[in-house]
Amino acid sequence: MAQNLANFNEALKIDYLPAIREQLNHATILLDKVQRNSEDVSGKQWQLTVHHRRNSGVGARADGGTLPTAGHQEYKNPYGQVKYNYGRIEVTGPTIKASRDNEGAIVRALNSEIKGVVRDLKKDINFQLFGAGTGVRALVNGDPGTGTTLTVDGPGTMYLSEGMLIDILDPSTGLARANSTGIEIDLVTSDTTVTMSAALDAAVEDNDWVVRSGARAGATVYEMMGLKGIVDDGTYLDTLHNLSRTTYPWWKCTTFTNDDNGGSLRSVTRALMQEAVSAVEKNGGNVGLIVTTYELRDSYIAEIIADKRHVNTMKLDGGWTGVEFNGLAVVADPDCTPNTMYFLDLDHLFIMQMADFDWMDEDGSILTKVSGKDSYEAILFHYAEFATDRARAHTFLRDVE
Repeated sequence: MAQNLANFNEALKIDYLPAIREQLNHATILLDKVQRNSEDVSGKQWQLTVHHRRNSGVGARADGGTLPTAGHQEYKNPYGQVKYNYGRIEVTGPTIKASRDNEGAIVRALNSEIKGVVRDLKKDINFQLFGAGTGVRALVNGDPGTGTTLTVDGPGTMYLSEGMLIDILDPSTGLARANSTGIEIDLVTSDTTVTMSAALDAAVEDNDWVVRSGARAGATVYEMMGLKGIVDDGTYLDTLHNLSRTTYPWWKCTTFTNDDNGGSLRSVTRALMQEAVSAVEKNGGNVGLIVTTYELRDSYIAEIIADKRHVNTMKLDGGWTGVEFNGLAVVADPDCTPNTMYFLDLDHLFIMQMADFDWMDEDGSILTKVSGKDSYEAILFHYAEFATDRARAHTFLRDVE
């Protein structure tokens, strides 16, 4: 049967969508292990309930003494709007026509585009799940002048890639510097430098924010919250899910004496890791997963070997493999915050999901004509936010190597 747009629509919806959902929902450790919550999403907004104060009307009294004054439980409601992530694919008119007598041609074209959009959307969402909900991928290091070389610090070029369109923002306002929106990274040349496809504007300054183009406008951020903001003591994020950590200190993550080292790196040790686990348990949490960088995972393994201990691995559901630490899995992720371990209680982390990965087809067609081009496009979307209902159920270990 000759191929046509109706056949392509069917293939995208029936043949490809289940595979996309499977790949994206299980593509990274956080997407796979964090539970979905759609029940507490209404319209564009999600809301959770946080119990933060016990009833004060309890206590021992003398025989015949005055009973405790009645109290009550107290709650707060962290809330926010879901964030909208998209991936677009495009199939040209000639590709469609060329496949009319060769079903394999369109299958190959679709396979290529689908694999690409899944890979790229997975990477971008995973960056968001480890971020601080600011969209910031790097900081400008020094005045770049009007050349094409941009030097960055923070995590360096870790979250930048060739072909990425970026905006450079003034950190005091969140607004773009002059002529600094939608500029393309031509080459990632080192851990700290990239070459742009065109000259930078003289307005760009030291410590300006580098974000994916369109990720934020002023104070409004369009990307999802991430672990750097959720598992935080106020260092990176004071207001989480519309609750101030200054006003409500219990909304900070669990902290302990050695959770950081003032920015100076020290070796990761089992003793430090156990301090983190114990600190969470003291606050009523239950660490179920430790997520870190590949470098820190390898440093932990090296410490085990140096102590003449056997390295045990753990097989997790979904095909994940972790290194065992006192019955817990230590799993590495390429987008994890450098020099950081996250100790997570998975019962208190949620993907607040308004819509699972799906194709945009409100007009009845998945493939729609691209204006002014001999092409058709399909748009994949996902509406969700990353949230916690108990910040103290998690902790971090920073400044380790």
